Amino acid sequence: MQKITAFISDKKNTKYFIFAALVILYFWGLGSYNLINHDEGRYAEIPREMIARADFVTPTLNYLLYFEKPALHYWQTVVAFKIFGQNEFAARFFPCLLGLLGVFFTWLFAKKTYDEETANLSAVVLGTGVLHYAISHINVTDMTVSFYLTLSLFAFYFYHKQNNKIWGLVFFGAMALAVLAKGLIGVVLPAGVIFWFMIFTRKWDIFKKSFWPPGILFFLVIVTPWFYLVCKANPDFFRFFFIQEHFLRYTTKMHGRYEPFWFFIPVIVGGIFPWTAGLFLSFKNMFAKREDVIFLSCWFFVMLLFFSISDSKLIPYIVPALPPLAIIIAKNIMDALRENSKAKIAALLIFQTVVTAALVVGAVLIFGQFITIGRIDDILLYRNTIINLVILSCIFTAAGWLLLKRRAAFITAFCIFAILFLFLAKPGFVTVAKERSSKIAAVALLKYLKPQDKVAIYNYYFQDMPFYLKRRVIITGWTGELEYGMQNAPDIKDWFFPHGSEADLLKIPLEPGQKMYIVSDDDHMKNYLLKDSTKFVEKAGDYNIYVRE
Repeated sequence: MQKITAFISDKKNTKYFIFAALVILYFWGLGSYNLINHDEGRYAEIPREMIARADFVTPTLNYLLYFEKPALHYWQTVVAFKIFGQNEFAARFFPCLLGLLGVFFTWLFAKKTYDEETANLSAVVLGTGVLHYAISHINVTDMTVSFYLTLSLFAFYFYHKQNNKIWGLVFFGAMALAVLAKGLIGVVLPAGVIFWFMIFTRKWDIFKKSFWPPGILFFLVIVTPWFYLVCKANPDFFRFFFIQEHFLRYTTKMHGRYEPFWFFIPVIVGGIFPWTAGLFLSFKNMFAKREDVIFLSCWFFVMLLFFSISDSKLIPYIVPALPPLAIIIAKNIMDALRENSKAKIAALLIFQTVVTAALVVGAVLIFGQFITIGRIDDILLYRNTIINLVILSCIFTAAGWLLLKRRAAFITAFCIFAILFLFLAKPGFVTVAKERSSKIAAVALLKYLKPQDKVAIYNYYFQDMPFYLKRRVIITGWTGELEYGMQNAPDIKDWFFPHGSEADLLKIPLEPGQKMYIVSDDDHMKNYLLKDSTKFVEKAGDYNIYVRE
């Protein structure tokens, strides 16, 4: 018992408790909610088809060519499917694991550069920041590329400072994996950070280290084989992937993802909650003329500027910019503690008090129906989760003012609050998934489906449905990102019917005993034209199932 007490009370063991709490926080309930369309359905179905087709070079979605992303993220999911089975937990396993590994390498950088206390707080800040946490719980490519970018940049810094060639190989290897995760940004972003770091520090030997021949060879050994094989199997891959999905996607509004230049500013401010105020406690850890500060600032500002200039913006894109921010915030808070600055520590609590007051007022006005706002029904779906978060915020805010004079105890309480906040927010994933998944319809369909039957989605494409049904589906009235694959599929006339030709579903020949099930949600079946020729089978949630025999 004395040994246990001594272990718990030893500050050197704090890191173990932090990482144990984060592992539980991240993996708890990871597979308890349905795949969230569109992205999760897509990034689960592509690796499922790789396994089904025994082809791990050419990605397909609904058995159509899909070249928007390289293959690494799919390969990771294939491995998870092989270990855990084809389910939601396996689909999210690697984003979750890599999110935690990103936290670990952030901790390692802060420990090697500063001290263990700063490292511990850096891990908590990044691990409990709402954006990093959220993207770690969704099967998208952004956490994969974020981790490999994080690893490559931290490795480069150690390589630069220690002249350790092992770290040099890790730098080039991680950069290659970032390319295999999401394309040329795996090279462009580290190169941009390193270039400006060299300019501001005037360490010109960085240029030579960046073109280290063994490192470049290691990079090419990792990155070349898949690109060679996929181009050999698909001659048009190079044009589509590098020209359309890189140059045109970045410089045009072709994907309809345009947002104003300042879009990522509020995303970052909200994304590092509840630690937002810590970023503004001091600016010396962002603009001081020290190598560590210059490196972290170059990392953050290069990525912020790169994604802000782009005409294609989505919230997850900015995730790779969060690790340096977490370290800066942790350093600001630790400096405030060591300076015994009551004003700076109070600023954290004042910010939290304002947020809590806003949550309380907003909850009362909305749930008490004192005000009318748009999409109130959507907000009411999260009523219980929001109320729980409001109560927790109130309890912590009250406790925070009592602990304010005991500043170290206050920061510890803040860390506990941040972890509990995410635990209580986790049911929000379940709510989102219920609204954005077709699993309920797929489960209903599986009661009737036989191997020879066909399934058609009316006027839409639910990207998780092929995954849950384990089969290809017929699509009507929708193209989206499948347009390229549709243009290059020799059998597309059997599997796609453009808008206005839905009645052609009735012309598809059926063999004796074979059936065609037609499914869609209420919104996309408002103008269902086949009622007289199909039989209603079942209503599953918002989904309607008809059959043609």
